[in-house]
Amino acid sequence: MNEYELNEALKKFETLLRNTPDDPNSVYIFKNFIKYFIRVKSGRYSLPASEIMAIIQHEKPLVFSLLRKQDSPYLYYLTNINLQYKEAKKNLDIITEQLKNDTRK
Repeated sequence: MNEYELNEALKKFETLLRNTPDDPNSVYIFKNFIKYFIRVKSGRYSLPASEIMAIIQHEKPLVFSLLRKQDSPYLYYLTNINLQYKEAKKNLDIITEQLKNDTRK
């Protein structure tokens, strides 16, 4: 299976976390990313949406709280999933590493 799309989405997420401040002006950027991310297709992996949300909650708490207040059913669902930050980071690191190995083959 070609997991290129998921790999690229996770790279975009890393860049987004690094370069986007935790302020109200960033909510639109994160909301658009989440919309894009939940449409990503992967044959081999479950989409790590819970992990993405747990990391946003921990690293961008203001953005997360404002996302939670958005009038959107998918954001309501995603912002109410409970996953610990350390577990989310670990799971995402594992998937990222596996994707790197897949693309080397």
